[in-house]
Amino acid sequence: MRAKRLTSAFATLGLLTGLTGLTGLAATAATAQPAAVTTVAATSTSVPRPDHVVVVLFENTSEGSIIGNSNAPYFNQLANSGANFTNSFAIEHPSEPNYLDLFSGSNQGVTDDSCPHTFSTPNEGAQLIAKGLTFTGYSENLPSAGSTVCTAGTSGYARKHNPWVNFSNVPAADNQPFSAFPTDFTKLPTVSWVVPNLCDDMHDCSTATGDSWLKAHLDSYVQWAQAHNSVLITTFDEDDSSGPTNQIATIFNGQPVKTGVYNEHVDHFGVLRTIEDMYGLPYAGAAANATSITDAWNTGTTGSVMVTNPGSQTGTVGTAASLQISAADSATGTLSYSASGLPAGLSIDPASGLISGTPTAAGTSTVTVTATDSTGPTGSASFSWTVNPVASNVVTVTNPGAQTGTVGTAASLQVSASDSASGQTLSYSASGLPAGLSINSASGLISGTPTAAGTSTVSVTATDTTGVSGSASFSWTVNPVSGGCTAAQLLGNAGFETGSAAPWTATSGVINSDMTSEPAHSGSYDAWLDGYGSSHTDTLAQTVTVPAGCANATLTYWLHIDTDKTGTTAADTLKLQAISGSTTTTLATSSNLNANTGYTQHTVNLSQYVGKTITLKFTGTENSSSAQTSFVIDDTALNVS
Repeated sequence: MRAKRLTSAFATLGLLTGLTGLTGLAATAATAQPAAVTTVAATSTSVPRPDHVVVVLFENTSEGSIIGNSNAPYFNQLANSGANFTNSFAIEHPSEPNYLDLFSGSNQGVTDDSCPHTFSTPNEGAQLIAKGLTFTGYSENLPSAGSTVCTAGTSGYARKHNPWVNFSNVPAADNQPFSAFPTDFTKLPTVSWVVPNLCDDMHDCSTATGDSWLKAHLDSYVQWAQAHNSVLITTFDEDDSSGPTNQIATIFNGQPVKTGVYNEHVDHFGVLRTIEDMYGLPYAGAAANATSITDAWNTGTTGSVMVTNPGSQTGTVGTAASLQISAADSATGTLSYSASGLPAGLSIDPASGLISGTPTAAGTSTVTVTATDSTGPTGSASFSWTVNPVASNVVTVTNPGAQTGTVGTAASLQVSASDSASGQTLSYSASGLPAGLSINSASGLISGTPTAAGTSTVSVTATDTTGVSGSASFSWTVNPVSGGCTAAQLLGNAGFETGSAAPWTATSGVINSDMTSEPAHSGSYDAWLDGYGSSHTDTLAQTVTVPAGCANATLTYWLHIDTDKTGTTAADTLKLQAISGSTTTTLATSSNLNANTGYTQHTVNLSQYVGKTITLKFTGTENSSSAQTSFVIDDTALNVS
């Protein structure tokens, strides 16, 4: 079981969406509840099972002070883009009993904000751990991991807002400061809680303070969760005691969440019940009599949408811009695109995802692009776009016109550029060059030997020391060898030694440098698919053109498989497929039954694809068992002759 992934099971973040509360339970009840000492087996199957759930709690604010309040723009953004529960209530007053209610289905007999307490009764964290899943609570300004202090700092940490520290059946290691909250969200636990300090949770400070904190610290998770089967639950411990109902705002966001306004009764017990149903946990305390939220989910849809992040963009006022947004969609519907934060003058085509237009004002924007499948799943990516003012100097690249060449024949093209400003040094870059060619960044000379036939659109850019640049685009056609074949190895980054995927495409975490857990066959990197011990799919793919005129095309790769599974069932599999046009052919299949102590070389004949462009795709699939299987690939090669 790979330490970096299974240890990070307690690092997996998920977003929990709308939960229905206990019907008939008075929202204002302040009576102490007896400590729950037994649990009831969960039976509901009408809620999704997110990969990660994150619960964030704020303090002492009524629903009417959040929803529609101009001082809470980010809370309202979440409400408008997720499930907004308009009939949500706390259980009682003051704060501490409500935290215990949400975590354990009971206030454990606590009716004030006293400290310390120790309990051993059932609770959400202990239930997850007993199920083989993971839990971590993150408290802002907690002095150290596992700390049991009652308070720390002015408007800082308060144990009364940290329920898990009171339970002896939740390990001290699961009590962490918020500074330990992962920035790689795949390393989040199954379920995690986030509790801001007494200022940022709005107990001591303004609504605007809490709103700004939430956006700054969890918006990136919200964007990630939209494409990674995860959920964020945003809620409050209690209202501000200004009215008799104890009504609070509760909002769910994430890929499984169906956007809308929901008016069924929701309370802390119902939220706990919903989380327990998500993971098949027993019911703690009053959660046994509560009702799960079942209407706020994108049910009946499968697959996911992942938007490729194009990285930071730059442009100039008055100069036309064009950026094609790409997304991978494993669902069954049609994609549509939207964008927020675009520089003035730019817009996105909802059908194609092409951002185009002419910027009209200088400045830097944070752009978020969302692709939505018509069956429900969505994915997003955020990046910066800087529009510079019109420069006083101009860099001009001379367009060399269309180029042609032949596979195996050396090519050389000198790119020329001029700068209207004197004393400038130009640097050169190029995109879209045929395989085998590169550009000298200092001189602008493109040279090399083409390795594959085809036509590319090449864009060459010259940039001076002030940051002003100019570009020229042209086509470059590489013809196959007439009546012959040049022996070559066609795969790029064949041993993954660049430390990144390109020109492969891979799911997150596949390119691996952890040589202790999964050593490479050679070098310092390999491709590690799966190894999570839960239902999971990883992919690794590269598109390549096999030259016409070649008689032989052979793919080789080294494969190591290790597994914790026992028995004779091929439960976890690695498939190698060739995709040519609309035809997908499975070339090889391995499974947990093929586990080996070292690497084994595999050879596949690809001669049938001579003269074609194909995508070679590895797909590693783990079932839902907690026993992991890791498929580790290294030193690939596609040799033609």
